[in-house]
Amino acid sequence: MPDQHTTRRASYDLHLHTCWSYDAMATVDEHFAAALAHDVRRIAITDHHIVDGLDEAIATAERYPQITLVPGAELTVTASTGSIDVVCLGFTAAAIEALTPVWDAYHEWQREYAAATTAGMRAIGFDYTDEHRRELLESYRPARALEVQGMTHVANKMQRAWFVERGFIANEAEYGTVLAAAAEKVARPPYPAADFVLPAVKQQGMLLIIAHPTGYFQRDNLDRMNLLREELLLDGAECAHRLVPPELRPFYRSWCEEHGLLSSGGSDLHWSEDVSERIGAHGGPDEWWPEIQARLPAGALVNP
Repeated sequence: MPDQHTTRRASYDLHLHTCWSYDAMATVDEHFAAALAHDVRRIAITDHHIVDGLDEAIATAERYPQITLVPGAELTVTASTGSIDVVCLGFTAAAIEALTPVWDAYHEWQREYAAATTAGMRAIGFDYTDEHRRELLESYRPARALEVQGMTHVANKMQRAWFVERGFIANEAEYGTVLAAAAEKVARPPYPAADFVLPAVKQQGMLLIIAHPTGYFQRDNLDRMNLLREELLLDGAECAHRLVPPELRPFYRSWCEEHGLLSSGGSDLHWSEDVSERIGAHGGPDEWWPEIQARLPAGALVNP
């Protein structure tokens, strides 16, 4: 269904995931086709932790000259307050190459996190092997992604259902509890550090936008907001997202304007069945896009 807070579609959507993300099945082409059908003229592909699919996105953009592509990524980092998702916008080919150490760190983290999860489940008595994980991954992830990324962790949606099917948990509500118990036995690695990832990305000219910030901001805690603004080197906040209550959008927008930050909007889509119904339905006004466009690195846009 469309976003619970709005049925109006913006002319842009700057937070979209494809099957190159460990937890998504939507294809690049599905996003472009839906954007064209619903007059969403600017989209950002922002897969989790990686830029492995951007070549495919750029090639697809050539078949959709009406749609502007913003190459991006959603990078989760470990900050002083915990793990935080940051949408990074405007990757150029030169920037991607310069950031190879960052991509290597995320590829390694994904594989180590996944291995720790299966090991932890075995440590608490459940038969969850690396081969089981491989079978789960191959059931929904394209071979080309696994070839590049290796044995990543499994989407919670898929893993949760499999745990129920195998009898590891009685129902999906127990999923978080059993994973926490597994993590107590085999510690999972933290996300790459914010002070390693974000200065490197910022140096290459990308825009750093804190994603779905309501939880990170403790809703409207200005002390927390300003702490993260400085610590994460933020250029903006995702003021429009289904997890941002509509009454907070003006507050976040005002805070952004006070500090010279951008306001962004994204639907955060992952699954094919959601793309056509929800692309662009994040609630952000169209006037935010020119502000963002003006601060993107030169040459970053495809089909500008």
